[in-house]
Amino acid sequence: MSSIESLTTATDASIPKAVGKSTLDRQDFMTLFITQMQHQDPLEPMDSYEMASQLAQFSNMEATMKMSDNMEKLLDYQKSQNNLQLLDLVGKEVQGFGNSMGVVEGVTTPTEYTLHDAADTCVIEVYDAAGRMVDTVDVGYAASGAHTLEWDATNARGEAVADGTYSYRVTAIDSQGQEIDVDYRTTGKVTGIEFNGGVATVSVDKYTSLSVGDILVVR
Repeated sequence: MSSIESLTTATDASIPKAVGKSTLDRQDFMTLFITQMQHQDPLEPMDSYEMASQLAQFSNMEATMKMSDNMEKLLDYQKSQNNLQLLDLVGKEVQGFGNSMGVVEGVTTPTEYTLHDAADTCVIEVYDAAGRMVDTVDVGYAASGAHTLEWDATNARGEAVADGTYSYRVTAIDSQGQEIDVDYRTTGKVTGIEFNGGVATVSVDKYTSLSVGDILVVR
C-alpha cells in the first residue's frame, strides 16, 4: 500500500503545473511578434502582407486599450463630480420613495401615504428597526389621495419610543372588502451622505437612509 502511495506522490510531483497568464497585454503581443521575426525561416521570410496584417492588429489593439483606459478615467472623473454635487443636498428637504421615518428628539419626521381609492377602514402598523410592531393607528374612513401619517411617537402603552428609524404599513380596505393599493413617500432634511461600494445614500433627519435614485423632490 505504501509503495502505491509513493508512486502516486511521485507521479503528481512529475506533472508540471500551469504557469503564466490567461490573457495577453500589449507587451506580450509585441514580444510574440518580435520572437516570431527572430525565428522565421530565412529562406521563407514572413510575407509582407501577413506582417502588415499583424502590425495592423497590434495597432488596433493599442488604440482600443488606450480608449478603454481613457473611458475609465472619464467615468471615474464623472463619478467624483457627481459625488461632489450630492454634497449640495445637505441641509435641504427631500422626498422620496419609502415607508421609513425617523423619530428625532421624540418627534416623528414627516411622511405620507397615498390611497388609490377611498377606504372604509384604514389601519397603520408602526415597526421599529428590528421589525417589532410598536404601535397601531386606527384611521377609520380615509378618502383617496395623499395623507400625512399622524403618529405621536409612542408605543401601544402610551410610552414615548426611543429615537431612531421606524417603518409603517398601511392596510386600507374598501367597501367591497378589497385591499387598496398604497404608495409611500418619506420626507425629511438631508443630514449626511454616505458612499458604500460606489452607491450613494443620503441620511434624512439623522436616522432614515434614502437611496439617491429614490429621491423625487428636492426643496
